[in-house]
Formats: sequence, C-alpha cells, structure tokens
Amino acid sequence: MEPLLAFFLAILLVSLLTVKIGLSPFLSLVVSALFFGVLSGMGPELIDHVSEGLARIFSALAIIVFAGSVIAEHLRRSRAVDRIVADLLLLVGRRRGILASGISGYLVSLAAMCSMTSYIILEPVVAGMGRECEGSERRFLFSAALFSVISFNLVYPSPVMVTLTRSLGVAPAEALKFGLPLSLLLFIPAFVCLGRLPIGVSESPAETGPLPSRLVSWAPLALPLLLILAGLLTPAAGMLGSPDFALLAGALFSAALAGEGREDMVKRATRRAGIIIFDLCGAGAFGYVIAQGGLGPAIYASFGPLIPAVALPVLVASLIQLAQGSRVVTVVIAAEMMKGYPMEPVTLLFSISAGAFILSAVSDPYFWLVKETTNSGLRETLAGYTLPLSVCGLLVFAAAALRWLFLI
Repeated sequence: MEPLLAFFLAILLVSLLTVKIGLSPFLSLVVSALFFGVLSGMGPELIDHVSEGLARIFSALAIIVFAGSVIAEHLRRSRAVDRIVADLLLLVGRRRGILASGISGYLVSLAAMCSMTSYIILEPVVAGMGRECEGSERRFLFSAALFSVISFNLVYPSPVMVTLTRSLGVAPAEALKFGLPLSLLLFIPAFVCLGRLPIGVSESPAETGPLPSRLVSWAPLALPLLLILAGLLTPAAGMLGSPDFALLAGALFSAALAGEGREDMVKRATRRAGIIIFDLCGAGAFGYVIAQGGLGPAIYASFGPLIPAVALPVLVASLIQLAQGSRVVTVVIAAEMMKGYPMEPVTLLFSISAGAFILSAVSDPYFWLVKETTNSGLRETLAGYTLPLSVCGLLVFAAAALRWLFLI
C-alpha cells in the first residue's frame, strides 16, 4: 500500500483506539505503528523499528521525566510551590498571572533547549499560580505549554532553529531577526485564543497555613535552571549544563530536603513518571516506523503538482508533525526533503517551522504530557493545546508567505 494512504489509516486507528475504545496512548500508538508497518510492506524489521523508536525516546527523556516528577512532587508536598507562586504574583500582579505563566514557559524553554523540559520544570509552579489567581490551574498550564513551543519553534538558538539554519544555509542572525519579533507578536493572538477557549475548571483546593522559606522553596527549581544556564554560557561546564544532569541534581536535592517522607515521595513520583514515559515511548515507536516507511517522498510526489509552491513546505512539515509528534524530527525530515526547493531560504525556513506547530495531537509526546499533568480529557487537550498551536502555525505561515510575496 502507498505510504500516504497507510499513514492516514494509521492516524485514524490511533484516534479510534484512544477515543472510542479507551486504550492507553502507549498501546494505541504501538498497535498503530505495527499497523502502518504491515500496510506499507515492512517485513521482520518492523519489530526492530518499533523497539528502536521506543529506545530513542526512553534514552532521551527518561531521566528528564523522572527527575522532573520528583521535583514536582517535592514542591507540592512541601508547599514550596505556594511560596514561589506568592513571590511571582507579588512581582507581576495578580491580574497578570496568566501572562507570567506564558512568559515563564517562553523563557525557560530557551534556557533548557527543550519545550518539554521547560514545562516539566514549571508545571508545579504554574499550576499553583493558577489556583492562587482564579481557582483553576488548567488554563495557566496550557499557557505555559503554548509559549514554550512558540519560543522553541521560532527563536534561535533553539534546537529547531539551529537545525533549520544549518540544513538550509540561513545565517543565524537572519533567522533571529525575523523569528524573535514574530514570536513576540504571537503573544496577542495566543492569549486571545486561550481566553476564549472552553477549557474546564479543575477542582484542586488551595491549601492554607504558613509558607516555607524562600531559600528552601526556590532552590530545587533554581538549581537545574542555573546549571543549564551555566552550560549555555560556559562550554567548559560540560556535563553539568545538560538538562539530564541538571534535573537529576534538582531531583536529588529535592529528595534530600524531603526528610522522612522521602520514600513515599519518590514512589509517587515514579508512578506518575511511568505513565508519562510509556506514552512518550509509544509516540516514539509510531514516529520511527512512519519515518522508515517512505512517507516524505510520497507526500512530495502526491501534493507537489497540486498546491501553490509557497504552501508545500508547511503542508509537508505539518503532515510529518502529525505523523510522529517530535518538532525537531519534523524539521530535520522536512528540511532534508525540501533541500533545493525553489524558494528563498529564510521564507522556506519559517514555512517549515510553521508546520511544526500544526496538527500536534495524539502522536505528539508533549500532547500526552500536557493531558496527564492538567488532568484534562482528550477534547479539552485538543482545545487548549492543539488548536492554539495550530492557529500560531497558520499565522507564522501567513507571515512567511507575506515576506515571500512582498519583501523578496
């Protein structure tokens, strides 16, 4: 069967198994990966592809997810998050709490070089901020997730931008000159979109009582951020600045502060991390099998003669994003496919970047992370995460198209 048809059938199967039958995302994605492989004619190597996809995600994210879960559990148990929330609201004002959550996601994503790492670090803080401001953390968490992706996809030197500038031969200064102001302009439509979406209210009651000290409260969060920042500013820092090491250091420090409740805290964090990492690994298996099935050339051959030249790069990238979920993988594959395409390089770069926003749904590991941490249903996660990101992607594409039409 043609890879493109097999891909659409596999996406349909993921949705059916997850929404209608109620299988876990891990099982749904692995079954769908096998389904796509069989339809596209793979042989015994199919199981190896599934295992390779699982292993890649586990090796990349296991420490980050586990360490982030330990830090988050400590901040909740010790009420350190409440101290942090109180300090942040004192700084920005209660009425601008949702703006603070978005800005924090935007900035920490750049510091951590990973939008998911940013969210994992900020999740307990932003959730507490939401409870403090309006009795609901869900909209605040969606804001942090949305803005972490905006900076990750548009602002050099994020991995997405570094990959695209190197692959397409674009000067980093040119990418930054167009991407940075564009990312800041997206604050307006993003907040309008978040404010109007029907996102339900969670029921996490606010606690009362004395708050812990600022030093104890901020240290587990500040330690990994400072280590990552040191790694960015000082190459000699080496391993100390990697997100894995930095978050692991934060988790160990959190465990040391937990005292007698340390064992129970780690057990609870492990259970939560296990659910998340299995879902992420399922997405990794699905994406790797799709990548091995020849989807890219099939998309180019099928749609190239049918649509305007300016629209093909964003279509290719958005379909790859839908297929496997990872934004870095999306831009790597799309950039390789579109090398030599007759379009000005900066416009091509941001057209591909726009596609990495669009259709981020059931195959996206970040989608399942946000769904799990916000305690949202599938429909709410689509409304609060997938839809705003897709709107941002369409606006980025519109800006790139206007640049191509009028400025070049």
